[in-house]
Amino acid sequence: MLSDGRFEKRKGDSNLEKEDHIRQKEQWKQLSPSEKWQYFMDYYLWVTIGVAAGIAIVIFLIVHFATKTSFVMGVMAVNTDGEHIEATGPDYFTDFLREHGVISKRDVVNLNDTIWIDPNSDSDVDSTNLSTIQVLFMTRSVDVFFSDEEFLKLMGGTDYLADLRDYLPKELLNRYEDQQIMVLNTMTGETIVAGIRLENNEWVGKTGWYQETAAVGLADGMKNPELAVALLEEILQ
Repeated sequence: MLSDGRFEKRKGDSNLEKEDHIRQKEQWKQLSPSEKWQYFMDYYLWVTIGVAAGIAIVIFLIVHFATKTSFVMGVMAVNTDGEHIEATGPDYFTDFLREHGVISKRDVVNLNDTIWIDPNSDSDVDSTNLSTIQVLFMTRSVDVFFSDEEFLKLMGGTDYLADLRDYLPKELLNRYEDQQIMVLNTMTGETIVAGIRLENNEWVGKTGWYQETAAVGLADGMKNPELAVALLEEILQ
């Protein structure tokens, strides 16, 4: 115990704080709901917002790192129907991935199916969309590529698509001999099988991307050729 009076002073301060706290509680009870709300707005609003923002950031970081995904393959479908789509996200390919040894829930397919483009247009929107598609190819974000036949020919002619003869079994290619899309690659001067024309294809029909016809090919410089070829073979079976 201090003999110089400091203990008594602190005890007195504590009593004053208690009395002040009791007085504030009594005053708070006497306030109307609107006055309480205004008091909160004046003194606690920004503190509450700051705390809430801090909690939100922490939750975001926890969720982000706990559920961080890895793209094992990219699928792009350009100029889709837009009204009857069933394949709208990575979960659509979960069974396919598991069948081919990809069992981690964090390993998913990067699906892009919302880009529309008129290759004959010079509008700003179409130019931007074309640039987006090119960037996705150059960053190896596309393995399997769907579109209408006209646009697939354009992509194959500018060195973005692989020659399917280098990846698919000859027997399977022969089955689609009449549907092979032959394109002159203007970059190499070689004619390649850039894609396959799909007519009333069962696999494509289930996705809802296209109503009757579509074209499919493989990107040149695929991130995961093994999975991409397996998916294409499943589509063509």
